[in-house]
Amino acid sequence: MYQHIVVTTDGTDIDHAAVRHAAGLSRTLNATLTLLHIIPDAHRELSSGTALSVSAEQTEQAWARQGEAALHDGQLDAAGAPLLALQRPALGLDVPHAILREAAALNADLIVMATHGRAGLAHFILGSVAERVVHAADVPVLLIRHSP
Repeated sequence: MYQHIVVTTDGTDIDHAAVRHAAGLSRTLNATLTLLHIIPDAHRELSSGTALSVSAEQTEQAWARQGEAALHDGQLDAAGAPLLALQRPALGLDVPHAILREAAALNADLIVMATHGRAGLAHFILGSVAERVVHAADVPVLLIRHSP
């Protein structure tokens, strides 16, 4: 069924269930599991006004540290499932397209992501990385909804 599963992490608490779910699928299907963190392109983010008081370099360094912690936590969540943990820069792309680029480069046939499940105004204002991946992906995307 699935040979290579990519599970994304952004360093927030909602990722844990998605990583555990992907690890379970990986073990059951004997599939390769890759834990992926994308470092957003700070120049792109700063130009959109999301981080005004720090430099692009400081911002990317902070995001990289957050990603390293997320990958470490993800390895703990995967508990026994062999995985490859990758941190990649967005390189001028938005995060959803960077996820898709990396999934394609890895020949992934399933992407697993956590979702906040926001609706209404919060969704309109904040957007959804997961939704954008779902709409643009060439492979199935499994969304694991965060339940606080």
